[in-house]
Amino acid sequence: MHSPYEDIQNRQPDFIVRYEIDLCDDIKNAKPHQDMRTDFLYHGDDPEVDGIYMIWPELLDENGQVIEDTTPGSAPLKGTANMWILSDEMREFHRNRLKVGTKGYWVQGKYRVANVIVIKLCGLPY
Repeated sequence: MHSPYEDIQNRQPDFIVRYEIDLCDDIKNAKPHQDMRTDFLYHGDDPEVDGIYMIWPELLDENGQVIEDTTPGSAPLKGTANMWILSDEMREFHRNRLKVGTKGYWVQGKYRVANVIVIKLCGLPY
């Protein structure tokens, strides 16, 4: 069972995205779920040059509540997710890059797991 990061971190998520799972053939048998550890890649960035970022998703149900079920394969194919920047030192960097409408991807290594678009900024410093 997943414990909401907001309870653990004592803060709001950094931003919220709308996502759509889109597994490539190389990982088509992956089973996305709550607590999966994907990284974040900005649309237009080259992961070999620009890098990927430790920003973890926390899946939400259709009512905006954190999904507690961590069963592999239980992630809805489309939905919304809280996003959590893991490195405090990187929050300022991302604050300067993120805005509503920013596109990106959840990635595992070199493989894209989902297409995402930022729909709300929450706990980033202003």
